[in-house]
Order: sequence, then structure tokens, then C-alpha cells
Amino acid sequence: MDIENKHLCTLCDSLADMTFRGMEGYVKGTKFNVYECKNCQSSFVDPMSNLKEQYDIIYGGDTTKDAGYNYYYYLANGVKKLSNPLKDLSNYSAIFWGVIKAIKDRKINNGAKMLEVGSGLGYLTYAFNKAGYDCEGLDYSDTATDFANNFYGKKFFQGTVEDFSLNHLSVYDVIVATEVIEHVVDPNLFVKNIMNMLKPGGTLIITTPIKDIHPTGTIWETNPAPEHLWWFTEKGIKEVGMKNNAVVSFIDFTEYTKNKVWSVNLGTANTAPNKGQVVDKDGHLINLRKKGYKEKVMSIIPAWLYMKLVIFYHNLRFLQKNKTPTRYMYGMCAVFIKN
Repeated sequence: MDIENKHLCTLCDSLADMTFRGMEGYVKGTKFNVYECKNCQSSFVDPMSNLKEQYDIIYGGDTTKDAGYNYYYYLANGVKKLSNPLKDLSNYSAIFWGVIKAIKDRKINNGAKMLEVGSGLGYLTYAFNKAGYDCEGLDYSDTATDFANNFYGKKFFQGTVEDFSLNHLSVYDVIVATEVIEHVVDPNLFVKNIMNMLKPGGTLIITTPIKDIHPTGTIWETNPAPEHLWWFTEKGIKEVGMKNNAVVSFIDFTEYTKNKVWSVNLGTANTAPNKGQVVDKDGHLINLRKKGYKEKVMSIIPAWLYMKLVIFYHNLRFLQKNKTPTRYMYGMCAVFIKN
């Protein structure tokens, strides 16, 4: 066996083939090989790294840094000024819509004890509390948690899931992790530690970019490594559930795609991964992009108004006349039930 061109998928313990050598990373000068599992078709990179310093760079707040992450500060400010932020987040983003639908489907009532893992700057945790849930936040970055505690109130903890879980066994009714699992080195251990914090019958809701919607042979149509280390299929996520003795289902986005304006950008098979933004070791953008119309609008109006305008646009159903509703969106929303 050519060991360099083969790897083991830790999701399902099957062999994976290298599909691309030397993909450019998020930090200039870094390179990663991309592998695809023969069984579950999930993709991952090698080498894997998950350093706290990278997240402190991401959440540093400097306007010269990645515009995608600066946007989170903009969103955090807007959410605080909304009277019903949970409802507005649901109408603003398909990902939040999926999370909130999962909570409704599970009939999780106000007052439920919740934890958001990967809470970032804290706006979703804040929105849950505003809606009457008892929600705490946990994030790897102390830069992010310091901001959240100062901006939204002392509901946020800094640390790893592994360490935090040791003192929070069987505490929570619901745990939410939006766009987090693709960042972690060991998804099985990540979910195991989360399941330990859930009460029996508790619910874990995970969102992550979905590979299944892209043409077979698409190599890496997600954020560059080491921002993202994994690109999951639904089968890959089910494998994680089986290893953790959990029942896994997926939110159907048909209702969303029937009633909202939406778009999904698909990758191209058998072509090199698209280059994302590249930063130097201090987090400063090297290939600074020109501002698009969205960035220009955000630079002149407050965040809460921008969110309301996006919600208004998403509800213009006449723009959907040429689109067929689908259960898929650009991200999946997986629901794990602890046995």
C-alpha cells in the first residue's frame, strides 16, 4: 500500500484516498493534502491542526483581518438591538432556521437548560436567553468569550469541550453546535464529550457544510484548512452518531426552500479547490478583496437594519418561481438523540 496516498477515515475506520496534494491553507505558506473516505465519502485534510492562537487571530476584531469574521462583530451588534432576535435569526439564515426547527420539532420548551458549543461572539446564545431558554455559551477563544461576557452578560465560558464536560455531566437538555464540528480534529471524541453533558434523551443539534449536494468528484468546496478540517456527508455524520450510541436524523429544508429566497453555490468536479482568502501569521489579509455590494451596504447602515432588509428579501416569494423546493441547503442540520 502507498501509505502517503492512503489514510484512515476516523469517522468510520475505512480507507480514504488522496484527492488533492498541496492545497493552499488559510495562512500563507501552509499546504494540506485532501482525502476522501471510500465508505462515507466525507473529506478531510492532512496534516490537521487546531490551535487556539488561530481562533484568537480570527476574533481579534482588526478590520484588516478576514472580512468574513469581522462580519460576526457586525452581526453581534445587530442582534442585541432586535426585539425578537431568535425569530429574526431564523428568518435571516437557513442555518439558524434549521436549528430552531429542530427545537420546535423536539418540542423543547422555554426554560430548557441549553449550551451552545462554539458560541463565538455570543449572539445565538443571547437570542435563546431572550426567548426564555436558559442558555450558556462555550468557546475555545478567550477573545470571543471576553467579548460575549462584556456585551451580552456573564453566560459564557472559555475552554475545550473535553475539559468543560468533566464538570458538567448530564446537565443539559439541549446542546447546539453551529458550524463547529468541521473545525475539530476528532469529531467522534467531540460528540462523545457533548453527549456526556446531555441528560438521558437529550438533544444535540449540529450544523455543518454539506458535501452531498455537490457533484461527485468535487474536491474541497468549503473553507480552507485549518479553518475547516472536515467536509462531511450525511453518511459521515451518521457514522459519528452510531459510534456514540445516538439516533441521528436531518432537518428537511423543503419548507424553507419553498417559502424563502435562497441560493446554493455548487462546486465543480475534478478541479483544484478554489483559493480562499490568505492571511499572514498575524492574521492580516494578503489578497484583500474588493468590497461587494453587501459589504458596501453594511458599511453605511446599522446591523439591525441590514438584517431586517435581508429578512425582507428572503420573504419575496415571487423570486422563487423558477426554483424547485429541496430538502437540502448549503449546510446540513443534524439532530442527535441521546439513548
